[in-house]
Amino acid sequence: MLLNLSHASFRNDDEAARLAALRTYQLTPDDSDNGLYADLVALARTIGSCETAFISIVEEERQWFKASEGLDIDQTPRSIAFCDHAIRSSEVMVVLDAAQDPRFADNPLVTGPPHIRFYAGAPVINNDGFALGTICLSDSQPRDRFDGAPLLAALARQVAALLELRRQLIHQQLAADLAADQRDRLWDSSLDMMLITTNDGVLVAGNPAWEKAFGPVPADGSGKIGHYFAEPQQGELVQLASGQSDVQVEREMRGRDGQPIFASWSLAREGDLVFGIARDITRARAAETQLAQVQRMETIGQLTGGIAHDFNNLLTIISGNLDIAQKRMASGQVERAGTAIANARDGASRAANLTQRLLAYARRQSLTPTRIKPADLIRDLEPLAAQALDERHTLKVECPDSLWPITVDASQLENALLNLVVNARDAMEQPGTITVHAANAHRGPDDLDDGHDAPTGRYVRFCVNDTGSGIAPDIAAHIFEPFFTTKDIGKGTGLGLSQVQGFVAQSGGFVTLTTAPGEGTTLSLWLPVTEDAADDAARDRLPREAGDACRAGCTIMLAEDNAELRAHVSDVLQDAGFKVVEAEDGQQALDMMRAAEPRPDLLLSDITMPRLDGRALATEVHRAWPEIPIVLMTAYAGGAIESGCPHNLLITKPFAPDDLVALVRRTLAAVPAA
Repeated sequence: MLLNLSHASFRNDDEAARLAALRTYQLTPDDSDNGLYADLVALARTIGSCETAFISIVEEERQWFKASEGLDIDQTPRSIAFCDHAIRSSEVMVVLDAAQDPRFADNPLVTGPPHIRFYAGAPVINNDGFALGTICLSDSQPRDRFDGAPLLAALARQVAALLELRRQLIHQQLAADLAADQRDRLWDSSLDMMLITTNDGVLVAGNPAWEKAFGPVPADGSGKIGHYFAEPQQGELVQLASGQSDVQVEREMRGRDGQPIFASWSLAREGDLVFGIARDITRARAAETQLAQVQRMETIGQLTGGIAHDFNNLLTIISGNLDIAQKRMASGQVERAGTAIANARDGASRAANLTQRLLAYARRQSLTPTRIKPADLIRDLEPLAAQALDERHTLKVECPDSLWPITVDASQLENALLNLVVNARDAMEQPGTITVHAANAHRGPDDLDDGHDAPTGRYVRFCVNDTGSGIAPDIAAHIFEPFFTTKDIGKGTGLGLSQVQGFVAQSGGFVTLTTAPGEGTTLSLWLPVTEDAADDAARDRLPREAGDACRAGCTIMLAEDNAELRAHVSDVLQDAGFKVVEAEDGQQALDMMRAAEPRPDLLLSDITMPRLDGRALATEVHRAWPEIPIVLMTAYAGGAIESGCPHNLLITKPFAPDDLVALVRRTLAAVPAA
């Protein structure tokens, strides 16, 4: 008869491993803990109402009894042991009459002392699934039935628990012995700093390396770990749970001489104590800083080299064509001079575009964010993207209507997506598919360790995917650097992706790249959803179409610190019929407006000026004379104009004279006549 003990991990297929496991308990007949096992044997004998009960340990050649009652022997050969059969299964083995059992009828333990007729044995199974022995009952009288098998199995589990406790104590003692031998040597000779504190951060002990760096641990308990941090509050940032180990942190600390020490800590807590080992990484940090500086200089060198190359080309085009135009005008070739002037103007336009790309990379371009529906933008983009492809490429657009609205410069976003489509086209040497799609996305706390410095919240993710050959890791690491390009000379400036990344970062988002050689490439633009996005109409107080008529006698207050540019703008406005009052900075403009009678009809001001800049000037003018319209000019505004800065329109330099005149006229036409 057998009773299952439900040991799912029971192992009986590796006797060598079982014996190896048995040896780890270091069991002997004279163990001091045998009394604990004797109590279980007495309980088993009472439960079974038997003549004998014992705990058998089954070794390679013998079984011996760790505790027994009613036996006159302390061991038997394994070859005749009933227990050798019992350990082959995870179930309680019950023999009601050994004389009638073919396995045991001729066994010396049956035919001779102790004349076993009844036997019940529960295997003692350890945590690894090995049966180390049994807890057994035997009697010289056979039985018709035995109902105590479940209780015997429970006692077997108690024996196993005692054995596991014994093994843990053995391991602990070995560890303690080893620590006693090695602790002092390691503590004294380690180059790493070792520290013991209470869970509240009070210093308990520090090794010589710690004392060399930070001084002796105060014996009166007044020392706290926070006292040694460059920022004391950082000492409270790491709270460990009891038993928690392998926690890694880096902290800037102050040594006994006041010098900064960057330390990489490994922390563990046991009970009320925290054990820390720190490695001084100050030199490594300095080397990293130096390397970063070298890399920055390389980037600056690459950037300035690219700027110099492209601008020198454009300046050659501009100055060369102006020289040609001057010579042709002198010789009466007016029509041919006009062609040269047009070429010079085209070069200037390309230079302005290059400047905007650089500002986008540096996140300093002037943006005009408005609240948009991404689905509408992508649908409007689809025909333009299709025109950029050839017959080798297929365009797919996936854009659900459920996309959240976002606040972004729509034209810049459109340019960025077109840029990615063109890059995907140029990267695909074989026919393939380019997919433009967008989806709503959440960024939660678990995403903050992905290497992107972006807050949690809702985003719209715009993706451009191609089925090309992918990007090798050594190239992928540089694709966002300015003037880095894999295209042939003359086919790219190397500013496209850096411009995209700069625009997205300036808009509060980030860019991700997913690629692998042979698996295509996906570039994703993550743009945040603005819950309280401003109404578009509030950003543009002018009607879409305003008359070009200008009231007679309109006076423009012009504030511009660059004398040559101020003279140029003044000439343009005067040629268009305006009166112009010039100021060389914001403060002079404000003083002149306060003294003027009547007041100027419009303020046209640069943003970046000494004494009082354009933002502050606009604020003062709007506060004193809210009826006067304000137009701001910028060549480099340091980013978008703040929403709190009053202005009607913003015009970006360089601008065409006709564009400036038309803008001023529309602004004045939108203001009711006094």
